[in-house]
Amino acid sequence: MKPDNNKLNVQKFSLYANAYLIDGTVLIDTGIDPREIAGYDLELIILTHCHFDHTCATSEIAEMTGAKIAIHEEDARLLGDDCATASALFGKRAPEINPDILLYGGEIFESDNFVLEVIHTPGHTPGGICLYESETRSLFSGDTIFPGGGIGRCDLGGDLSDLIHSIELLTTLDPEVLYPGHLGVTDAGVPSQIGSSLAHARELVA
Repeated sequence: MKPDNNKLNVQKFSLYANAYLIDGTVLIDTGIDPREIAGYDLELIILTHCHFDHTCATSEIAEMTGAKIAIHEEDARLLGDDCATASALFGKRAPEINPDILLYGGEIFESDNFVLEVIHTPGHTPGGICLYESETRSLFSGDTIFPGGGIGRCDLGGDLSDLIHSIELLTTLDPEVLYPGHLGVTDAGVPSQIGSSLAHARELVA
């Protein structure tokens, strides 16, 4: 059953990076502090990419809740690498994370209240993903794009050409609400903001 009120039950936690809890059962990214998530009956943690600020608390939260961990196969390969996970930038070692589910793009995570589609959006990292809930037109963009035409950096093992292709893919969607990996949630002309992100990325090629 799909949601019928055009609203997704989302709680935002700003744990250095944004983490989003959907219906109290699915957590998109974990940030670096697990304490705010304690007490929720999680079933699944979906990581948008492998970077430390989005993944540090993953194993602790999974252990507390019994939730399974999902990440794209390309980024799963990088989880133990201090540089590829950007852990070294924080003066830390890469957190130990053992994924239960490897993603490839196109997977569907469904409950009574939402249907999340995995979209592989490499560029910021090789295995970066976005998640789209088409009924409520909700886009969880990780660090692929940000409000106001922002884009994820590509100098930590990413690729600008891949990022451009990924943003082009996002322009084929019609999201009403953008839930980015950093900054605030926005519902102000989201397709136009994605277009600005694409223009920004293309300018960097020139």
